[in-house]
Amino acid sequence: MKREKNREKLLTRRAALLAGSQALLGATLAARMYQLQILDKDRYTVMADENRINLRLLAPPRGRIFDRFGVALADNRPNYRVVVVPEQAGNLEATLAALGGLIEITETDLRRVLRDAKRKHAFVPLVVRSNLSWEEMARIEVAIPELAGVSVEQGLIRYYPYGTSASHALGYVAAVSEKELTGDPLLELPDFRIGKNGVEKAQDTQLRGSAGTSQVEVNAYGRVVREIASTPGRPGQDVVLGVDAALQDFTVKRCATEASLSCVVLDAVTGDVLALVSGPRYDPLQFATGLTPALW
Repeated sequence: MKREKNREKLLTRRAALLAGSQALLGATLAARMYQLQILDKDRYTVMADENRINLRLLAPPRGRIFDRFGVALADNRPNYRVVVVPEQAGNLEATLAALGGLIEITETDLRRVLRDAKRKHAFVPLVVRSNLSWEEMARIEVAIPELAGVSVEQGLIRYYPYGTSASHALGYVAAVSEKELTGDPLLELPDFRIGKNGVEKAQDTQLRGSAGTSQVEVNAYGRVVREIASTPGRPGQDVVLGVDAALQDFTVKRCATEASLSCVVLDAVTGDVLALVSGPRYDPLQFATGLTPALW
């Protein structure tokens, strides 16, 4: 009888200990839930918004270059391009292979994208191909739900109405090289171009402008649901030269018979440079689009 009472007391103590442990665990969980949902509500709300809302930079329109009479020597025109975000794509090579089944992607483009993915942040969009036709853009848009991290964007590309006529004076724009990265996030934007020669390089800071911002809401897959707010950037400032576009074109045609030459036409009164020709010439548009330039 005594042994049974001792066993009963032991079981009672163990039951009380177990019940106390459960009560303590429940109180701990309740306290933790109170802390997360009530005390730290503001902190986790901000963290959730940061995961839900992405801040993106918008490239500003590059300033135009005019002749003395307001004729555009360097302008901008719309350009459709397909971009991929490595962070969202997951298997970047597989995504590029799937894109290659929809549009033509050269080996050079593939190597460039894979190289840029290693040297840039994973969240930076990378341009796979520019100058998409309407049919190519439509094929990609139809397949967008199966292409994680891929999107079609409309941007601006540099356009030179007079082609090779003023190429040596105007210079050209091209992609930012690795050694030209200064930490400015604007330089890491997809397909961003800076001046490399001539007036484009000498006045690059003035022509470049400053970036705008766009706040977009994304879903769990990183796809854009809607744009919440947008702040346009400051467009680059226009540059006016003393060159006469008509005289420049006339001088180029008169010198077309010579393969290698230099010619300068000056205003005898003011000393302004009215025309500046140097040969052989090149097409600056090919640098802007990433093609191999040809000499003329």
